[in-house]
Amino acid sequence: MNPFPPGSYVVDEARSVFDEFVTDASGRDAGEQLVAMRQVIDRLEGLWLAAAADFSESGELAESGHPTLASWMRHRCNLAPGEASARSRVAFAVTESQPATGKAVREGSLSWRHAQVIGNALREVPADRRDEAELALVAEGAHLDPGQLRQVATRLVHCFDRERADEAAVRRLDRRGLSVAETMDGMVSVSGLLDPVTGALLMTALNCKLRPTPVTDRGDGHGERSHDVTGGGGQGDELRTWSQRRADALAEICQEWLQGINETTVGGVRPHLSVIVDHATLAASRERRQGAENGAPIEPAQLAWIGPITATEAQMIGCDSTVSRIVTDGPSQILDVGRATRTIPPALRRAVSSRDRSCIGPGCHRPPEHCDVHHIVFWEHGGETSLDNTVLLCRRHHGMVHLKRWKVVVEPDGTRRLAPP
Repeated sequence: MNPFPPGSYVVDEARSVFDEFVTDASGRDAGEQLVAMRQVIDRLEGLWLAAAADFSESGELAESGHPTLASWMRHRCNLAPGEASARSRVAFAVTESQPATGKAVREGSLSWRHAQVIGNALREVPADRRDEAELALVAEGAHLDPGQLRQVATRLVHCFDRERADEAAVRRLDRRGLSVAETMDGMVSVSGLLDPVTGALLMTALNCKLRPTPVTDRGDGHGERSHDVTGGGGQGDELRTWSQRRADALAEICQEWLQGINETTVGGVRPHLSVIVDHATLAASRERRQGAENGAPIEPAQLAWIGPITATEAQMIGCDSTVSRIVTDGPSQILDVGRATRTIPPALRRAVSSRDRSCIGPGCHRPPEHCDVHHIVFWEHGGETSLDNTVLLCRRHHGMVHLKRWKVVVEPDGTRRLAPP
């Protein structure tokens, strides 16, 4: 049993840390005060961890009824389960097996996250070299954030024991997995872990879509400045979070692969996005879909893998796609299957691309390769598949037209632009 329970020192040490901060930081500017305050937080965190370890060993934890320190942290300090487990491991490490790390955390030169990185790395280092490795990582951690320190620690593990590093790599690879599932509200949840190589591939591909790319002046008003042609930009783009931008980038990557690179077949045809939709649903006006007109109820479309989607979403998909006519007598009796016809012929796509040069969205200059060809008057409402009735829209602005009621306005001189509702 620990003869020095936390109650015997934690208040005095905490008061000492605060007093030192008030004395030293009162004459500094705002930025320096914030840095000093951050160090105070880290020092108090270190004190808290050391006191938590002592609390666990003093016998008071057993009297509280909790089986582990992590359980006590979770229920008494309102920490998330993973956070409580991680902090409890660090608490024992910095008071027992990592004295140099514990000292640095108590002094405020390292955070508990740094200590967590160091502890994880030391478990992969041969026992006879852990003291050496710990001192090296403590020194490096003083000027690195935890993520940067993790990279240094990984390199250090490779230097100390290549075989052990390879074993760790195999364990990481075995943990890989990806889950894709529909949620109760019709969204799709994507979660998982990727091995370092696959993760780097994904981040590289997303970065290519998110990184601004300059457009040179073509003399047509589309390239007077540098614009973000791959990652969005333009009016309303500041409303997208980075998480939303990455989701949109992933959608573009999948769409481009299916359209231009993929040569495989499934069931005798190239993989494609399949939507089954009744003609009345596809052709319904916005007012009709919202119930402003009388008539039969509008049936939802059916999207492969997902299930029901709205008529608006089906119309957006159908703007630039291959449409197959299937005539039925009732819901199940098929009378005729027509030949698939492309809504936008290749020649027309080339003409629209030559005229518009890029997405017509405000401030958006994504090239034709990243755009859909949109019918100004919807094809389902009788709009012609013609040069006059089509424009280039990137995926984001295409969704704004169909889902957020933006309008394509054709000026007297033939210029096309998007206008908000």
